[in-house]
Amino acid sequence: MARSFADDDAIPNDWRTRQPGSAIWIIVAIFRSFLEAFFYSIYYIPSSLRQSPTWTYRQACMTRLFERVFHIITEIGFTQSLSLEPEKLGDRWVTIDPAPASAYCGDFTSDTIKPETVGGTWYPKLPLKQSLLEEQGLVVLAFHSGSLLWLTGRPEDSEPTATLLNNSLGNNTCSFWLQYRLAGGNNPTPYPGAMQDALTAYIYLTKEMGISPSRIVLAGDSTGSTIAVALLRYLASIKEVQGHELAVLPPPKACLLFSPSVEYCFEGDPEAVSANRNIKTDYVEPRMMAWGARAIAPPGIVRLDDPYISPALHPFATPVPIFVQAGGAEVLSDSIRGFANAMRAVPGNSVEHFEVPDVPHDVYVAGTLLGWPKEQEEIHEAAARFVLQ
Repeated sequence: MARSFADDDAIPNDWRTRQPGSAIWIIVAIFRSFLEAFFYSIYYIPSSLRQSPTWTYRQACMTRLFERVFHIITEIGFTQSLSLEPEKLGDRWVTIDPAPASAYCGDFTSDTIKPETVGGTWYPKLPLKQSLLEEQGLVVLAFHSGSLLWLTGRPEDSEPTATLLNNSLGNNTCSFWLQYRLAGGNNPTPYPGAMQDALTAYIYLTKEMGISPSRIVLAGDSTGSTIAVALLRYLASIKEVQGHELAVLPPPKACLLFSPSVEYCFEGDPEAVSANRNIKTDYVEPRMMAWGARAIAPPGIVRLDDPYISPALHPFATPVPIFVQAGGAEVLSDSIRGFANAMRAVPGNSVEHFEVPDVPHDVYVAGTLLGWPKEQEEIHEAAARFVLQ
């Protein structure tokens, strides 16, 4: 039975999460990892002993390495803190103040979580307003992954993906990668904080930058997809809100979802994740997924089956065409397929489900690192065909 609320004990909180324990444990974990790496470097030589017999030696080793890294991150409870400083980005980094309070209505309002100033990075560079109007290229509003606990959308974690997606979508395409508030770090912000930030960024693009939504492509991978779908649902809901500044605008051109997190009542249940048929061919850490679910949905306050974080259970009508990609070897493949089928069943919806056989989670971002560069390129090409058809 699916969970309705996250486990309150899912957030790592033992001696390994505090100094000096975390420093000691990192040393132990690194030594342990070297021993494991040596073992698996020999163990995976026969293809029959790899996670999948179709995988190459590199794919098997790198997937195991990713799994161990996420395991250690979970053990020490590492989260990432955010900064609104541009650092080395110059004018590619933009800070955005919240829109008027009336823009955040319905499910994007909260007594405790209020819209705040956020930032984001332009790829390849900050476009001039005049060039945006003259060139008429696509503009991607992208939401990065990271279990709502890490990553920023800045070049150190997102530039290769942003460049590949921009190039796939054609000349004059640029993208804005939002640094939304995380549910961990120095300003832990559960639902609906990241969703409010997505709306802030969308209003920035349409109102301040003057970009027609018909040229905007929403994109998200893993937990970033949770935010993208939530924004889609919100844009559909405010069409009935009289006087809302976005109600009269056309819908976005498309929404691209890569290995999307669309069923948190599954992801928040480490037993269910551990029992999934693909657990041996994916690098996800069940306790990490439960931690992310607990961070975004505090028990007793936000339900894991809430429509905005488990859209697979609550399909809705949208005029925006949706591209849904999954890896056939990832633990989310069944929930992703269920989401695509449920959304496709709603009259008027246009949904394409694109499953890449025998690959793990988020090859859209990590394909080259994991050893699936060809499949990564195919995913971007398929998404581009969907948008440009």
